[in-house]
Amino acid sequence: MMASKTHVDSTVNERRLRPIYDWLDNGNNKKALQEAEKVLRKQPNNQCARVLKALALLRLGKENDCQVIMDKVRSEVPCEDSTLQAMSICYKEIHQPDKIREVYEAAAKADPNNEELLSHLFMSYVRLGDFKKQQQTALALYKLKPKNPYYFWAVMSVVMQAIQADDKLAKDVILPLAERMVLKLVNEGKLEAEQEVQLYIMILELQGKDEEVFRVISGPLGSRLYGVPQRKAALLLQLKRYPEAVAAFKELIDEDNDNWSHYLNYLTAALHYEHPSICLEYLDLTVESCESNARAPHLARFELLKRVGTKDFTLRTLIEPVKLMRQYFESFGHKGCMVSDFKLYLNVLTSEEQLDLLECIEEDVDVAADSSPTSIDQMLRHIHFEQLRRLCGMHHSPNMNLEDRIKHVERLRDLYEKGIILCPADERLPTDFGPFDSYAILASHLLVQMWFETDNASHLYKAMALLERALSISPANFHLKIILVRVYLEAGLINAASYIFFLLDAKQIQIDSLGFLHVPLLAPLGQLTVASSALDHAVKFFVANYKHSADRLTFAYKYGSFVKIQEFVDLRERLDNSLHFATSTVDKMLLELSWCDSAKSLSATLATMRIQPHEDSIRWELLRDNRDLEVVIGWEPLRKNKNERKYDETRACMLQLLAARNLILRIIAATVEQDSGSLLLKLAGELRALENERIPKCLEKFKVSGNRVRVESVLIPLDAVERLREAYESKQLTIIASLAESFSKNSMPDLDCIEEMRSLPCLEPIQLPETNDPVSYKEFFLRAGTCGETLALLGAMCAASQSHTQLTNRKNRKKSNKEISSVAADDIQNWTKISALLRERIQKLEGVLCELEKRPVQTGFNSDDDDDATTIVKERVQESIHHSCWMLISRLQLTAKLLNNIRS
Repeated sequence: MMASKTHVDSTVNERRLRPIYDWLDNGNNKKALQEAEKVLRKQPNNQCARVLKALALLRLGKENDCQVIMDKVRSEVPCEDSTLQAMSICYKEIHQPDKIREVYEAAAKADPNNEELLSHLFMSYVRLGDFKKQQQTALALYKLKPKNPYYFWAVMSVVMQAIQADDKLAKDVILPLAERMVLKLVNEGKLEAEQEVQLYIMILELQGKDEEVFRVISGPLGSRLYGVPQRKAALLLQLKRYPEAVAAFKELIDEDNDNWSHYLNYLTAALHYEHPSICLEYLDLTVESCESNARAPHLARFELLKRVGTKDFTLRTLIEPVKLMRQYFESFGHKGCMVSDFKLYLNVLTSEEQLDLLECIEEDVDVAADSSPTSIDQMLRHIHFEQLRRLCGMHHSPNMNLEDRIKHVERLRDLYEKGIILCPADERLPTDFGPFDSYAILASHLLVQMWFETDNASHLYKAMALLERALSISPANFHLKIILVRVYLEAGLINAASYIFFLLDAKQIQIDSLGFLHVPLLAPLGQLTVASSALDHAVKFFVANYKHSADRLTFAYKYGSFVKIQEFVDLRERLDNSLHFATSTVDKMLLELSWCDSAKSLSATLATMRIQPHEDSIRWELLRDNRDLEVVIGWEPLRKNKNERKYDETRACMLQLLAARNLILRIIAATVEQDSGSLLLKLAGELRALENERIPKCLEKFKVSGNRVRVESVLIPLDAVERLREAYESKQLTIIASLAESFSKNSMPDLDCIEEMRSLPCLEPIQLPETNDPVSYKEFFLRAGTCGETLALLGAMCAASQSHTQLTNRKNRKKSNKEISSVAADDIQNWTKISALLRERIQKLEGVLCELEKRPVQTGFNSDDDDDATTIVKERVQESIHHSCWMLISRLQLTAKLLNNIRS
């Protein structure tokens, strides 16, 4: 009878709460709040209704009211599942996973035999990464309900402790414990699922027990696993049992003769004990017996030659690489993977052999210099031939001079237009890439290359028009968008670059991997509002990652996907420690500070940031560079021992830029604090050391002719190098360090610092040359952005420091009038000088920007070039210049307002 009454009460309660859930799910939080209050008028102590009310308040932006209700309910130690689940949702949304743990700990303590509460408690520890508590809770669950999943939750928790511990402790203590725990169930015959066996194997692999792993997968437990032959073959290779490994991989190749990894492993094993000629015989037989569309056996012969190198001239004679590559092109020359396949192995050919290969392929493609392809297959082969020519350096000096390059661009443009006719739009899906798009991309690469070599910006504008035309025909082709973003950035047209980048629709992890393409340059080139939005969006993604990664981990435990747990943990750490995350956070804060128009708004902005100037919050040793540099397609000439994308060099620039801007942020925060003289001196010293020692070493690697620092390849990321170069050459870091040193001695700027400001480039805009030729605005806007930012940050430091002076003067009013007058006179004189200087520079920069807005834009297009694409480019150029100027002027006006508040 009692159970029946409880069930009825639960049903009634659920029916009353249902409308609140529905309104919350539909996003109508006001209605949800009203429904919750309606329930609470009848049941004021209904815990779930109170929590749902708190959730509605949170989503209405009333976090403090939400916290009050949640704290009250938490103190009552709720045990009802619906209440606890609602509290979990609420705490997730305010990023307090530790509170979820607390409520479930209290509930489990009140009802220790409740399986559901214990399982939720376990998941709360998963969210926090508390592996020891996970283990204890899982074992308590297993003791309560002896189910395999609970036991293996405990085992996996032990494994995670081992992964996080140092190697000696892990191998000597923790992993053997995990192995014994699994062996207990193995000996009892209780292993039930594939994932449990996988976990056992993972434990053995972490201990380096390859022989034991081989024994396990060869025994009865192996029957529960998928892909046992592949595992056995890989283990034989690890165990250096090469003859057995070769036999195993040959069997795998017989079953799947186009699996590239099998050939790589076969060659690794075979070359340890067989002569290369025997390997070649086997590969030749495989090529003859396999289907015509199998690429792997053909590539394996090139791989064999690459591994043997010059050690075996007989093998080179037997293989005849030029002949084999020609045959490969005949079979696969129309496939998109063709050039990337050849790129791996072109370096095994001498320069003469590369020329021979190109001549053979040109003969086979059969497209004369004055003709065009007559079929899509022939067009694809011709495109790949042109890409190979570029890879072999045929588009570069001395093989092709500037005049020939200009002619070749026209040839590629003509082929592109004829390709459109050959493959009309109605024969393709809207999401398909045009097979002719690569002609436009190749031509744009040539045009950008000529821009780098000549500084003639007309090449950039021609590339813009060509790519805009191509994008209008193939709107789904992301390669066109990426190269077009870069071309617009090279011209300093950030508004246009931003528009094209947003067409990429980068989401989720792409915010991290592709963000480098344009986000870091938004503010430096004048797109301040979009920069604020993009940086905020990026930071929110990284912050939300913790919640989402915790959800993924709980699902992995719930469904027993143990091998995925470490992957999810690695992903979480990779995003938490992202270099782009750290950079975006610092850039966002500095941008917000540069908008402040009064000492009061500066103080309020800094208060929300919670910066600790005394300590560096960035965990430098853990930072991860997650950029996907390979997303930028290119066919730059192959160079031995040369990193064409300069991954490490650009990463070093990113780190130094982050270090410099983080120090600037801490200096501003320290300026606001009272009695921070010694700290300011220390931070200024660090900034000077960075500027004088570490930054020049990074930039040295990007010096080109004339001792100029420049990125001269579309494959190399532009952002960090350009920003670091600008900060260094403009002396922005110098003046901020000087002002910090000045404030470390006194609360007002000294005369030496003010005089230094007069001569530094960071407060002087670059004058654009008076010319009717097309120009790139990149250098101009970078300096204008630096100038505007520096003025804003110097103004912020002055406003903060002067507030100290005023406070000190109020405290010292008991001094003699004569003494006060003397101090005040010096004070006023220096503040007047610096305020006047900064206001003068604001007016000068504003004047230059206004002049640029009125100036006619030169694109270099002839009247014959007037078409939709050139019209779009002209509009984008004009709009971008106008928008950057307008945004920079808007910030200058706010800075002027801030400076007006400084006593003069």
